[in-house]
Amino acid sequence: MNHNIITTPMNINGREFVLAEVTRGMGHIGVLRYSTDAYTATDFFYIENEPIIKIVNPNTSDKHAEKYIMQVSGSEKCSEAIDVRLNASAENLFRYNQDLARSAMPVLELLNTGLYVVHEAQMHPADGSGNFFWNNYCVKKAISGTSETHASIGDANFSPCFLMPTITASSFQIKKMYDIADKIKSGRQFGGVAYHVTGMYSALLKGHHEATAALMENVDFKCLVIEPLSDVVYDSSEQGQSNIEPKIVALSCPYVNIPLEGLSEKTIERFLLTRKHIKPNAFAEIKPKTTKYVRIMSKRAFPGLVYEKAAQLPDCAAVEASSGIDYITEEQLDALSAGEVKYTVIDEEGNEESKTIVSSNYYSSIVTVANYLQVNSFNRFLTFAISLLKNDELTSVHKFIAERLLGIMNPTVHEYFEEVSNRAEQKEGIITDTAGRYRVLWAEHLQRQQNEDESYQIKQRKNTQNMQAITEAKGIASLEAAVKNMGDSPY
Repeated sequence: MNHNIITTPMNINGREFVLAEVTRGMGHIGVLRYSTDAYTATDFFYIENEPIIKIVNPNTSDKHAEKYIMQVSGSEKCSEAIDVRLNASAENLFRYNQDLARSAMPVLELLNTGLYVVHEAQMHPADGSGNFFWNNYCVKKAISGTSETHASIGDANFSPCFLMPTITASSFQIKKMYDIADKIKSGRQFGGVAYHVTGMYSALLKGHHEATAALMENVDFKCLVIEPLSDVVYDSSEQGQSNIEPKIVALSCPYVNIPLEGLSEKTIERFLLTRKHIKPNAFAEIKPKTTKYVRIMSKRAFPGLVYEKAAQLPDCAAVEASSGIDYITEEQLDALSAGEVKYTVIDEEGNEESKTIVSSNYYSSIVTVANYLQVNSFNRFLTFAISLLKNDELTSVHKFIAERLLGIMNPTVHEYFEEVSNRAEQKEGIITDTAGRYRVLWAEHLQRQQNEDESYQIKQRKNTQNMQAITEAKGIASLEAAVKNMGDSPY
């Protein structure tokens, strides 16, 4: 099949992405509409001919209804060719630093005909409620942040940053995870590939062990994210007028709204023809499997620290609170760290202009920006949060920031609070009190980490001993067989 993919790099309000127009794609990855009636709809996210994630909308008339999610299979059942393409996209972007369009090409060819937005984003291996992602979808349940629209977000943009697994928990290999963690420590860059499924959630196509290792090592985990472009934005000035048909002004996905005036008529026509669910070529093979799956519960144990660290990740409320912010510059952060709600910009003619960063209310601005940074750039969040605590004049936000940092077991946070605890002149207050509490929590954290390391080392020694025993047994058996085969040979 002759695939035709047109990619166009774009930048809208500081959001960089690639608009991809796929024609005659393989149709190996996507969401298929399985069934629908007057009230409910059931979809399946699939890879090749395997249904992976079941998505049930219990009330199709309510766009704010949370959906029921359940993992029903794993992509380890799919062909190796799929994994090769996904791995190529991840390696191209995060290891070889190729551009976004070129990196995405191997996976774009796997998609259905349609329009897609491709971007790079920090993703979180959690379910939006503080639970580790990999073994958290084995039971069908309503998941926060999965609805089609969110009342507090409206038409504002956000990144669908919470991950759903596409391989089963039984595929987890602790040695592989620790090997990747060691490479991260040495400076190697890892990332994944994700596909937006619903609401704030994306299916992780590639990078499960990498995401887990990044979580263990307190580093950001980024993905090449693919979002189907399937929604529209109407002219708000015409909504509510019964005699006027609302006019479409932009094509939309969670990450970005693309104004119609920036698109060709052919692109808009392709959008209108493909925005609805397309039945994949493998539907006949997928359909029988949608009713014959078994629960994929696994006894495979993950390191206890991943649960602790997942609980420290942002939740759905943080995504909602930070929506609408396209980007925060270092100049804006410096202004907020100095207690200002405005910053100075210079226009094209060289004139200075003062602009409000987020809100005229300083506390509200700090809460919004802190949420935005924690969702989109965790390391920048830590730097910003500590800079606020170091400014003695910003006491109005110290409690909020200190409490936020208290739940984060991170070397950077520990170093700061140790510095506070070891000051020659101790000042009574929120920061000093938090530093004392953090010291206790950090000691407990280190003990858990030591227990995890010792447990892993014991298991590794046992595995090594077992392998040596097996090798020796095979060697003895081979020698005995050789002697027996020699018979009466003089040699």
